[in-house]
Amino acid sequence: MALKRHRLCQRRKALGFSQERLAEALGVERSTVARWESAETDPQPWHRTRIAAALHVTLEQLDDMLVDVSVATGRGQAMGDDTCNPASAIRSQLLIGLRAFLTSYLHDPPAQPTPSLADVRRGVVRVHTLYQRASYSSAARLLPEVLRQATELTDRAPGARRIDAFRLLAAAYLAASKLASKVGDGDTALLAADRAWTAARLANHRALAALAAYQAACGLLRLPGRADEAAAMTQTSIEHLVRDGRAKDPDLLSAHGALLLLAAVIAARRDRRKDADDLLVQAEGLAAELGSDQNRLWTGFGPTNVVIHTVSAAVESRDAERAFDIASRLDTSRLPAALVGRRAQVHVDLAAATAMGAKESPLAVLHILEAERVAPEVVRANAQARNLLTDLLSRERRAATPGLRPLAERAGLLA
Repeated sequence: MALKRHRLCQRRKALGFSQERLAEALGVERSTVARWESAETDPQPWHRTRIAAALHVTLEQLDDMLVDVSVATGRGQAMGDDTCNPASAIRSQLLIGLRAFLTSYLHDPPAQPTPSLADVRRGVVRVHTLYQRASYSSAARLLPEVLRQATELTDRAPGARRIDAFRLLAAAYLAASKLASKVGDGDTALLAADRAWTAARLANHRALAALAAYQAACGLLRLPGRADEAAAMTQTSIEHLVRDGRAKDPDLLSAHGALLLLAAVIAARRDRRKDADDLLVQAEGLAAELGSDQNRLWTGFGPTNVVIHTVSAAVESRDAERAFDIASRLDTSRLPAALVGRRAQVHVDLAAATAMGAKESPLAVLHILEAERVAPEVVRANAQARNLLTDLLSRERRAATPGLRPLAERAGLLA
């Protein structure tokens, strides 16, 4: 699987550097720059200061560019052994390390010192941030090591710090479940969510436990015939939170709001529009109580996220007109800057709404292209986007839909 540091490459191009010119400025060979951009090698510490200066970025910004590695796809790229099932191939590529960790129950004794709480916290924050930025390949690459360190910390941390370690482990498993669900692997998403719930319970952290239920429901939605279980799980979790009384804790409030939004989308999918509208009204009330668009426990919950899910619910209800009407009043610039994937999802939903029209394939492709512009990995990793592209391909007759086939190639759907 070919990899590429897209942000590093884009920054070089934005400043007008070719690989040759940047190599000259840094005193290295062009092939060295090419290997850095293809993630074959990492720049040595003494090179990083010079690269940062040449690209007019800080060392921290450069580090972010270097860790942001994504799948490089090319026109006509071979699909390998999984050609008959492109979705399975993509899941296998992205999740191979995570699956290996989740299915390894006996680990060798650690050869390195126990990681500090601060180190593990930084790793957990990093994987969640990469996921929300739609840098799915980078998140997948880092997750197994973050999970390993968090697990080791729970075994070795003393006293009260062990509770903190379990909280971080729960958060790490939540990130793993999100990624698996995003690419359509319900089984892996469900397993990771279950482990997140166990860690959250050991940490006595109700908000994290609620989010584990949220992620388990997302996993169930990816599995055939289990939507009713997902609906029941979200409803039961919401009822538990309501019985506990309206919490003032913003983390718990955000988790409650996230569950309401998921329940609304599920209700819309099951043709229960009134239930969906009621749930959205409840979520709107919690968002108003929260007061602004926030990102507590990486939920992204807030007023703008409620509107985004209202668009999603309209799409699930096959009410394209309503989806476009709501989207016309949506201002995604109010979202926290890290929520790149959430912004791209709006365009995926609008593509789905557009595709409901029999002759609207070209416009649907434009919406997916916009989603790809916002988040380049979304068409390859997002199961909904891939399914939509597959549907659009199946509609093609004599005339090709402009831009569709190159887009499907980049999504890994065509060899």
